[in-house]
Amino acid sequence: MGFLDKLFGRKGGTDTLPQKEDETIPDVPCPHGSLVPHWDELADMGKTDAVSYYICESCGGRFSREDGQRLMAEAAERVRVSEEERAQPSEG
Repeated sequence: MGFLDKLFGRKGGTDTLPQKEDETIPDVPCPHGSLVPHWDELADMGKTDAVSYYICESCGGRFSREDGQRLMAEAAERVRVSEEERAQPSEG
């Protein structure tokens, strides 16, 4: 029995918690909060109006410039709303 087995209370060393048969993880849609811009021309790099497309780092989705900008604005609004909610004093 190793140190970690003793720490976590495992008795045979290889025994782990039994998996639940009915447990399923809900399929959560990607919020596309980490979009990376891509340009066709090297000279256009850094120019937001010359972005060719965006790729989401989380799910690998590819979006047009318009869709990518819309998704980034939506993500920024979600952050802004959550910051405002956190800044409000809690009741109770």
